[in-house]
Amino acid sequence: MKTQTIDGEMLVKMFRYGAKNLEINKRIVDELNVFPVPDGDTGTNMSLTFNHSVSEFDKIEILNVYSVAKTASSGALIGARGNSGVILSQLLRGFAEGCKGQDYLDVGLLGNAIKLAADVAYKAVMKPTEGTILTVAREMGEFAMAKINDYDGLETYLLDVINHGKATLQKTPEMLPVLKEAGVVDAGGQGLICIVEGALKALINEELGVEIEINSGSLDKFVDDSYMKAEDITFGYCTEFIIKNALEVNDDELREYFNTLGDCVLVIKDDEIVKVHLHTDHPGLALERAGSLGSLTRLKIDNMREQFEDKGTKTETIPKPYGFIAVSPGDGLTKLFKDLGVTQVISGGQTMNPSTQDFLNEVDQLNAETIFIFPNNSNIIMAAKQASEISDKQVIVIPSKSIPQCIASMLAFSPEAQAAENREAMTAAIENVATGEVTYAVRDTKINGLKIKKSDVIGITNGEIKFTGKSIQKVTRDLLTSMVNEDSELISIYYGKDTPKEEANALADELTEVFEDCDVEIHYGGQPLYYYIVSVE
Repeated sequence: MKTQTIDGEMLVKMFRYGAKNLEINKRIVDELNVFPVPDGDTGTNMSLTFNHSVSEFDKIEILNVYSVAKTASSGALIGARGNSGVILSQLLRGFAEGCKGQDYLDVGLLGNAIKLAADVAYKAVMKPTEGTILTVAREMGEFAMAKINDYDGLETYLLDVINHGKATLQKTPEMLPVLKEAGVVDAGGQGLICIVEGALKALINEELGVEIEINSGSLDKFVDDSYMKAEDITFGYCTEFIIKNALEVNDDELREYFNTLGDCVLVIKDDEIVKVHLHTDHPGLALERAGSLGSLTRLKIDNMREQFEDKGTKTETIPKPYGFIAVSPGDGLTKLFKDLGVTQVISGGQTMNPSTQDFLNEVDQLNAETIFIFPNNSNIIMAAKQASEISDKQVIVIPSKSIPQCIASMLAFSPEAQAAENREAMTAAIENVATGEVTYAVRDTKINGLKIKKSDVIGITNGEIKFTGKSIQKVTRDLLTSMVNEDSELISIYYGKDTPKEEANALADELTEVFEDCDVEIHYGGQPLYYYIVSVE
């Protein structure tokens, strides 16, 4: 019997099978990666990104294809690792756009979603390179749309879409000389084929040959420590685990305690589960405290100094093509930057302006041919530029004045492009995102016709105070109303360390209703002083 529609439950299964099939084959995909890119191995990055997507499915309250696709998209955006992971997150974002408002997918709706996936991913990359995952995705999307009237069942339809993608993949060496020289097909394209082949196996109820359980097996890292060098290590043991049944755990108090044991602390609470990552010389103390709060699972302790000794120094003398330094005012934003491929992060921002020497210290630590710096604040750009002029390395300052500009710029980066091309694309990208900030007044004043009292909430965009009031939510809504136009598609919200998660989620729900034509994404930024940083694209 032919399958006519895919519902939310089946789409969850297809995503899980796709993630597992990629995980099984990620080493094969890694071996295809001929470019010495700074964001790691393609297969591993894509697998970790997609695994993060499916790990979010337990949070879905109303199960339909849009909620599933939207959850996968949001999970990939946060969990994206490396260039390939970012592109995969954009493919999922486009697929979710194609599922918007739908409870199920038939051949026509599925074809449209596949086509939109490629369209959104192409749009996210300033100068798409043919012969990559983008080409494979585009060809599959165009074939899927052209053939929607030729099939009365989903199984054969999806199989033929995949076969067309595989045929395109085999042509990628003719499009990219470096692939032909190495005798391989594009790694990202192969990773995408692994995902959709796994999805098809779910649809036809064919086993992958191993138990389908994304959360079992090897522990994917919560934090990417691959950018570190031996001299960066202050505390020797990278310690990671999950606390289950932790409903009553106060994550702020737990984070404060772990900071007394080491650094690089990450504590993420999600209902009854708490994810923990830290570098410490006393992993036993960390586990003892955590074990008193709930049951522990997915424990992983690595001796980082030993790992670096095992690696040796041979490859360390070979510079990577690119390195990235960004200024971050919050721990949530720092994690997001690392997921996007930023190599080094300097803590700072408003009231905490890094010096020229701070930038030079980070530049000196990077073994890269070209280094991009993102100041992320207009008051920091001059110090960054001065560091670029003093350094004897090739340092390019992207004049980002906000966090969203940095994110947009990183999404425009292409590891295959030359430094000058990347500079142009990444600089242009910062002009395509509108940024707003919501904070409070520190004194009475009058500006732009507004009478502002000390402690009033103020909304800022384009460097000007546009709104003021007593309600954080209202000022934020008014600010976004002034920023959104008929071409806007995405609203991103980054809430600060003093903004309760419940209030941020309530704001996101409200904005989803107010701006029906826009996707609304919310992320923990952890920045001080600013209740929200927002962007509109």
